[in-house]
Amino acid sequence: MIRPFVLWLIWQNERTRQRYHVGNLVHHEGKYMFYYEKHAQRRGVIEALKNGYRLHISFPDMDKVYVSDRLFGPFERRLPDRRRPDFQEILRAHGLSNDYTNMDLLRATGGRLATDTYEFVPPIYVYGNEFDFDFYIAGWRYYEGERALDRLQVGDDVIFQLEPTTEQDPKAVVVLTKQGEKLGYIPAFYSEFMFWLIEESSGAYKANIQFIYPKANPQLKVNICVRGTLTTTMKLLQLDMIHDMELTITV
Repeated sequence: MIRPFVLWLIWQNERTRQRYHVGNLVHHEGKYMFYYEKHAQRRGVIEALKNGYRLHISFPDMDKVYVSDRLFGPFERRLPDRRRPDFQEILRAHGLSNDYTNMDLLRATGGRLATDTYEFVPPIYVYGNEFDFDFYIAGWRYYEGERALDRLQVGDDVIFQLEPTTEQDPKAVVVLTKQGEKLGYIPAFYSEFMFWLIEESSGAYKANIQFIYPKANPQLKVNICVRGTLTTTMKLLQLDMIHDMELTITV
């Protein structure tokens, strides 16, 4: 089975700075699909709606699966214009070759615009008992990341540590260097998954630095890749928050 290309659509509340996983964009077998994330018990579209979110004007039906033969116009417009003089530089900066796809470019850039607080991020992929995902460290500017940046290298292992006393997020997970320096946090829309994984089966994952972009904005400086194995208990506990490949395809 060919693994579908999935991106999560994230919305940030500008007042609270909290981010929510409001939708899913899927590219599989030549078709694009978009649907709202109604099943997440935490930080999904239901919670977002209670905290100021309004459904995207181009996708007004929360119960519909939107299907298209090409990338939906509202999302395609979020990509850098190919006519820009610096377009090749943008591709190089994100490690993309000239045979990139729109989904590749959307994943790399996040599809961010100055006019709203949407962005696209990669999902947690689950296949059998294995999982993987990657993320940019949240809260980078507030901790020890800048002081440690010159010593960080691609491939370095990082450590995750639970921080259940955090008032804003009781499922918070801190990202530390092996030397104990606090780099920031796992983004909230991933953190509950890792919180339960660490509580249930400590050591069943490996996390290391995948990319370092010293000159990027703080929220895009260091990317972490996580791979691991789920226990049977963990799979049963997390069925409502894991975006399984087969579930994604059959939605």
